[in-house]
This record gives sequence, C-alpha cells and structure tokens, in this order.
Amino acid sequence: MVRGEKAPRPNATAIASSVSEDISHGEIGSGLSGLHEDATRDCEICGLPMFPIAEADGRVTLECANRHRQAVPLPTYRPLRERARAWIARRGAQLHVQHERWEAEREEGTVDERLPRLVRASERRFADGQTAGMVREEAVRTPGMWAGVVRTEPGRLSSWHHHGDHESVIFVLSGRVQLECGPGGAKVFHARSGDYIYLPPREIHREGNDGAEESEIVVVRAGAGELVVNVTGPAE
Repeated sequence: MVRGEKAPRPNATAIASSVSEDISHGEIGSGLSGLHEDATRDCEICGLPMFPIAEADGRVTLECANRHRQAVPLPTYRPLRERARAWIARRGAQLHVQHERWEAEREEGTVDERLPRLVRASERRFADGQTAGMVREEAVRTPGMWAGVVRTEPGRLSSWHHHGDHESVIFVLSGRVQLECGPGGAKVFHARSGDYIYLPPREIHREGNDGAEESEIVVVRAGAGELVVNVTGPAE
C-alpha cells in the first residue's frame, strides 16, 4: 500500500496482498524456521521481536522495529499458521486506518491537532489557568490532555486549587517540591528530582518549594473541562 492511495475497507485477502508488495526490499534472510508459539521470533541482528507482516508463495515475511526482515516457510501447524495470519491482518488494518486519515486531511485541508509534532522550549506559552505562587507554561493541549512545565521560586507556596475532572501526574525535573492535600491539607509529600506525584481528579492541594533553588516540574493532565479551579482551602 502506497501512502496517499485510497484504500478499500480491509479484509483478510486485501490486507495480505497490500502489505506483501515489494516486501523483499531489505530482507536479510530466508529459509529459516522456528517461530515462537505466538508466531513471532527474535531478530538475529538486534534481538527485537519480529512480527509477521506478509504472506506470499508459501512463505511468511517477518519484520522487527528496526526494519530488519526475514522470510520463513509458512507454518504447517494450523494454530501457528493462523496466528501468523492474524498478525498480518492486524498490521494491514492499522495501515489502512493510518492512510485513510492522511488522505482525509489532504482532501479536506484540515490539520489534526493530535498529529505528531515537536514543541521547543521557546514555544511553550503562558498557560490560561494560573495559581498564585507558581508559573505554568503550556506545551501541548488537546481536548483530553494537557502537558506543560511549572516553576516555583524557593520558599514560595501556591494558593489552594484543584484541576477539575483531570487526573494529574507530576514529574520533578529539578529542585524540591512540597505538596499538601487530603483532609485539612494534612497529607504532605516531599519530592525531589526524579520523583513522581499522582493527583486524582478534584483533589484540593497546594504546591510549594521547600528548597534553596527554583523548582521545575513537568505536569501531564488527562480529562476534560476546566484545567484549574482556585479555591479558599481544603475541607477539614
């Protein structure tokens, strides 16, 4: 299947033929046998798992993530043969969906905000929702996810807030982070570089920097609705 072609809805026959075109390119071996029970085998070059990607002329071509390829005879043991064909069908279905999305974007002239992209540090922007005592910079935002960086000066403590229906994961890049949450804010976490903190949705909390240098954390939130809700304090 060539990128840009309008592919039909996948079926087992079409999928097998579409992914077998020009499959000999880059092939590193043939005539080898010995598939694992799941119809894969280990690449003899890099050691990564090799998965069946095409069937032709009584042979199965396998490929690893590094694009090394190997051809083996189609297994005569029926369950193993069907597992190999299932891998091929699964790959064909994935390719079909990918190419169909690319084609729709070209025809409609639309840009999917969830396309792969690189965000430089200089491209982060001041986040819409801010809380006193810290600075949030947004890197990526989609309908169901937010990711960015938060910096806090030494000795500063933020005001109380929560993140609505979003659950959050905090990774401490540098410095020290103190996070208070729970009934009356009595639960306290002290995190340092390399540590993670998980916060469930609507968990009222505040963050501070109990170190001598500025702290910097990476935050990823998953959910919908308001990202930041500032409040007066936690319930007792």
